[in-house]
Amino acid sequence: MPTAMSGKTCLVTGSAGGLGKAIASALLEAGANVAICDLNQSRIDQCSAEFATFSKQLIVFKIDITDESQIVSLFEHCIAKFGRVDVLVNNAGLMDHFDPVGDLDKALWDTVIAVNLTAPYLVSKHAVKHMQEERSGVILNISSAAGVAGFRAGAAYTASKHGLIGLTKNTAAFYGKKGIRCNAILPGAMKTNIADALATGMNMEGYQTMQTTTAMEPSDNDLETVAKLCLFLCSDDAGVF
Repeated sequence: MPTAMSGKTCLVTGSAGGLGKAIASALLEAGANVAICDLNQSRIDQCSAEFATFSKQLIVFKIDITDESQIVSLFEHCIAKFGRVDVLVNNAGLMDHFDPVGDLDKALWDTVIAVNLTAPYLVSKHAVKHMQEERSGVILNISSAAGVAGFRAGAAYTASKHGLIGLTKNTAAFYGKKGIRCNAILPGAMKTNIADALATGMNMEGYQTMQTTTAMEPSDNDLETVAKLCLFLCSDDAGVF
């Protein structure tokens, strides 16, 4: 029996753990073909085992999404296996250490911007090339509440997520009339592997500022609930709004 995403091919970055894994799972359950790509080999292996029942719908890659040549290869493999790419979810992300600009190491700035902003640009660039051939497609960017506020993270993460919202708006404006939807979600705190970085090396002043200013907000967002929202935004049903 056809389901919401039957016949669709979805590429989800950073999808061997955390929110990305929850999104990939929701898409698989809805009938989609899914390309899981991540840098962490142990998490990739675990995903392959957990999603074994979806083996015909699944392809997995170890990839550095800051390397454009690897992105080109990723799309070539997806097209070879499934014939098309209908949905891109730019989920991969890297947290900073809550450092404000005066304390921020340039190497960390460069790394966070590369993963959180340059990589979504690169993957979207190649996704759009394929989607334009079909005159349809969906790009969903996982931004953050830090994309519209200055107190949610350090300077690097904050700037990267503000930039991702700008990229989303520009992509939607230029490609919407060509059948390609582009949206972003801005979740707050979640218990994901990106939060692992908070356990060490934090700028405590920045972290405490975030804690104080968000104290009245709900607790961590549930991954499966956020994944359901992402599933809807990736589906044809979202196109009527």
